[in-house]
Amino acid sequence: MTEREWKSLTVKLSRQADELLRQNLRRRGDLSRRFTEAIENTDWDSVAAVSRRKTYQPFFETSIAVSPALYQRLKEYALQREVEISPLIDAIIIAYYSR
Repeated sequence: MTEREWKSLTVKLSRQADELLRQNLRRRGDLSRRFTEAIENTDWDSVAAVSRRKTYQPFFETSIAVSPALYQRLKEYALQREVEISPLIDAIIIAYYSR
C-alpha cells in the first residue's frame, strides 16, 4: 500500500490510552504500527466503549495513519454501536495494551 492510500485519522485519547500507545516508541511510524496491532488483535465486541458527550476529562489528540478500508470498518462499527470512533479506539487500545 502506498503512502497516498493511507488516511490520517485524528483521534482523542484518554491519558491512559495515550500512555499505553506511546510506550517503547523508537522510530517514526511506531505509533501507527502499535495502533494497527491493537486494532487487528482485539475483539471489538469485547471492549466497553462509551460515549464521551458529557465527559470533561482531558484528552490527548494524535494523528494515526490508517488504511481507508480500516477507517471504513471502524466508522461502520462505531455507528453500529452508537459511539464515536475516538472512544472506540481508546477502549481497544486500553484493552489490548493493558493485558
